[in-house]
Amino acid sequence: MASSIPTIVFTCLAVLMSILRKYKPFRDWASSLLETSLSDYFLPSKQAIVATPEFKVGKPSNRFKGTKGITLYELTQSLTQLREYFARAQRQNGVIFNRANELNEESLEQLREISYFTKIQKVNKSIEENNKVLEAVIKHVLDKLVKCNIADSEDETLPDQLKTICADIGYHLNENNELSFTGDAVILSNSKSNQGSVNEAIGHLCRDWSANFECERQPINDFVHERITERVNISNESKTLVVVPGAGVGQLPFFIAKSFPHCQVDSVEWSSLMYIFNEFALGHGQDVRIRPFAQHYSGSLDTQSQIRSFEVPLSKIKRPANLASYWGDFRQYTTNTEHYDQIIVCTAFFIDTAENVFEYLEATEQLSAHCKTLHWINVGPLKYGTRPLVQFTADELKRLRKVRGWKDLVETRTTDYKEGLNGYLTNTESLYQGYYGLLKFHTVFDKTSN
Repeated sequence: MASSIPTIVFTCLAVLMSILRKYKPFRDWASSLLETSLSDYFLPSKQAIVATPEFKVGKPSNRFKGTKGITLYELTQSLTQLREYFARAQRQNGVIFNRANELNEESLEQLREISYFTKIQKVNKSIEENNKVLEAVIKHVLDKLVKCNIADSEDETLPDQLKTICADIGYHLNENNELSFTGDAVILSNSKSNQGSVNEAIGHLCRDWSANFECERQPINDFVHERITERVNISNESKTLVVVPGAGVGQLPFFIAKSFPHCQVDSVEWSSLMYIFNEFALGHGQDVRIRPFAQHYSGSLDTQSQIRSFEVPLSKIKRPANLASYWGDFRQYTTNTEHYDQIIVCTAFFIDTAENVFEYLEATEQLSAHCKTLHWINVGPLKYGTRPLVQFTADELKRLRKVRGWKDLVETRTTDYKEGLNGYLTNTESLYQGYYGLLKFHTVFDKTSN
């Protein structure tokens, strides 16, 4: 009897696997598990660290503590998501088309009469135009990656890795280290791809750099500029560092660097896609057009409004010499033993993104060891996400600052729409529009109280 147990177990497992093979979620899970397992063994890029802002492969950036850093594999995955945008967005648009075709013939004829399917075709065209910008983003990053590493690396295998990465994303790297588009990238339908984040990054390129969204940026820029001008002594003689965590696509640190050329400005962003678009904005040098609301079918007044484009005048953007953009976790950020007269941490729509707000506070406060005076200037709502461990009210956050040794210079709270609420990627031609009240404060850390 004992000898037959293995046979019974094997038979049961075989029957179970036979059933599960027909179950699509299981197939997708197994495919993903196999893909991850194989990549762990066969991708050297999973161990290769990319230091920013140069995209130098090798040692981690000296602006972040610890030995871990952003890997070449993570960069490649993000570029792959951008490459997949066109196919996946048109596939999703195809779902909308196919759903409409489930209607009876009378309803379909009425849809044709009101040009409903023409709208879907125009959205497809808009996706195609957005994709041209994403192609430019991909090529910009690959160009930087290749130029910085192809001829100057201690790793003899890196050139071949870079050629493979370029080929996987649809580019050929020739003997002169020049890139040419092949379009041979393979898109696995069962593989995961965070296209929500891709669309978010596309929208943020508009929000941060298009004149159409100046109304969203100006209240933030004005408050930061006013507080630094009025309460921080910046001169040729003083050494000042401004740190902007959660910098997004980079307009706020750019604005600060241009406004205060005697300051060193460090922009810190953890999202790979946001950072990639930030680097593109600062270095592309040519205007682009984006249709950020093309796939927003809800709330639209008409087709033209839904697919309208926004000019992003990147030809006017030149990276200031005093601005450094870093891809990494602010909680690991460090000045690398450099000491300053004053450090100013500027956060906009940032602190409520934390799972653990205390980690953000500690990361900010540890900078006090590297300066005489530590300032913190904040603008944003308290709209918590990312599985927050705590969700403070404005009053609680104010009391917490006091408990931890912060002394407020000013705090304002805007909640009345008559006083001006703030949009955030708000479609002003939509029937649904979202606006935020803003909590603004400027506070200084008292090192003697800790």
